[in-house]
Amino acid sequence: MKLTKFNLVSIILVILVILTVTGRIFSAPNLSDYSWILVFPLFAYLYYSQTKQTNHYFGFFLIGFSLVEILKIVFYGNDTMAYYVANYLVIATYASLIIFLVKDFNFKLLFKQFKLHLVVLLFFNAYIIYVLNQMIMQDAQLSVYSLDFIIEVAYNVLILLVLSLSLIHYLYHETKQGLLLFLASVCIVFSEMVQVAYLFISSEYLLQIVYSALIGVGFYFLYEYIKIKYKATLKTTKIA
Repeated sequence: MKLTKFNLVSIILVILVILTVTGRIFSAPNLSDYSWILVFPLFAYLYYSQTKQTNHYFGFFLIGFSLVEILKIVFYGNDTMAYYVANYLVIATYASLIIFLVKDFNFKLLFKQFKLHLVVLLFFNAYIIYVLNQMIMQDAQLSVYSLDFIIEVAYNVLILLVLSLSLIHYLYHETKQGLLLFLASVCIVFSEMVQVAYLFISSEYLLQIVYSALIGVGFYFLYEYIKIKYKATLKTTKIA
C-alpha cells in the first residue's frame, strides 16, 4: 500500500485514539487529553487538504471542535472561563452542522414526504429534552432560568436537532455519506447524553469509558465520511 499523506495521517489518528482510550482506562488524564487534542485538527486537515468537495459549514464543525479541545488546555485551572468559552463554541459548531444538514433541503417536499417522521421526531425530542433537563436539575448548584441552565438546555436542544436532522438528511438523500453522518450523529449525541449523566448524576468510571467509546466510534464514522470524499477526489484527479 502506497503511504500517501491521507494514509499517514490516518495511522497517526489511530495511534492518538489508542493513546486517548488508554489514558482514560488507566486514569492518565494528561495522556488522554493531550492525545485527544490533536485528533480534531487532523480531521480538519484531512477534510480541507485531501478532498476537493468541501463545505465550510461542515469544516467549521471540525475546526470548532479542534478549538474547543485546545481552549480546554489554554484555560486549564480557570474552570469558569473554560466552561463558558467551550460551551459557546460547541453550540456554534453544532449550529453550523445543522445548517450543513438542512441547506439543500426542499422544505415543501420535505414536509410532504416526511410529515409523519417529523411529528414522531418532535415528540421524541421533547421527551428526551425533558429527561435531560431532569438530569441537569439533579445538580443543586444549578438554578432554573440561570445562564448556566439556559446554556445546558440550548446545548441539549442542538444535539437532538443534529440527531433528528441527520436522520432526515439520510432519508432525504439515501446515500452512503448520509448514512455515515447519521451513524456518527447517533454516537456523538448518545455520548453527550452519557456525559450529562456523568457530570450531573454519577461520576461512575464506567460512564466515562462508555462516553469515550461512543465519541470514538462517532468520529470513526466521520473519518469514513471524509474517506469517501478523498476517494472521490482521487477519481476526479485521475480523470483529469
